[in-house]
Amino acid sequence: MTLHLLARPHHPAPPASGMVWKMLFDRQQALLHRRACPAFVAGVAALGLRREEVPTLGRLSQLVQQRTGWTLRPVGGPLPEAAYYAALARRELPLVTRLRTFAEFDQPAHGVDLFSEVMGRLPLLLEPGYAQALQALGQAWALATTPAAAALLRRFTRATFELGLLAPAGEKPQLYGFTLLTSARHLHAAAAAPAESLQPLAGAAQQLRLLGAPVAGLGTEAQPYFVARDWAQLLAEVQVLTAELTPAPLGQGHHALPLAAAPTGARAGGLGPRPAELRRAS
Repeated sequence: MTLHLLARPHHPAPPASGMVWKMLFDRQQALLHRRACPAFVAGVAALGLRREEVPTLGRLSQLVQQRTGWTLRPVGGPLPEAAYYAALARRELPLVTRLRTFAEFDQPAHGVDLFSEVMGRLPLLLEPGYAQALQALGQAWALATTPAAAALLRRFTRATFELGLLAPAGEKPQLYGFTLLTSARHLHAAAAAPAESLQPLAGAAQQLRLLGAPVAGLGTEAQPYFVARDWAQLLAEVQVLTAELTPAPLGQGHHALPLAAAPTGARAGGLGPRPAELRRAS
């Protein structure tokens, strides 16, 4: 049984904090206009996130618990990997509660703060399919028992839940990755990415294993932006990742799926919309 985040008395945010939140909110709303996936926009509205008010986790926790069954877990800073993924597996979402200052406006300490956590992670948690995929990702960590497996899981998390794009059939790619939704620098980088860097999500787990293999001769900077068709496909790819991480029974050798072929122009060409369309959508 999950537990509610205990509601604490709400004290008005200091004026500086309120101004930081308002400026961040306005900037991201302008940058994300027609670039964020519709589920994100709907989630922001459902959570009642507004520029005029720094949200209180007590209120958000109650709403999220009622809507999703997930529990918000306030933390002072980023958790160790094992603790973070274990929390996701239990349907608990750790959230850093500290809001950045003006001095770190574009680069908060440790890379995350209250704004990036609330705006980047909570709106999509209201989507049942996304939440199911996120829980499955947390469960996959228990199988990452070797350094190579843990590295593959990190690359997969980065390429999907942090930098992922969503494009239902016939539609242009839109942002759903946590980092793209909250970082102006990464959003601009995605919009300016070459056309061939957009790749279908199917086969991402195998392709990321290839990108991480020393014999491949490719660094992490060569990783593409993966485009999911819908949340069901995201969950299915997490399940493929789980199969990649599952140790083979003794005496049967490694059972991981065959390595995917390196991306080609023809493979990228089947996506239709290109990063340029992210720029034209603004």
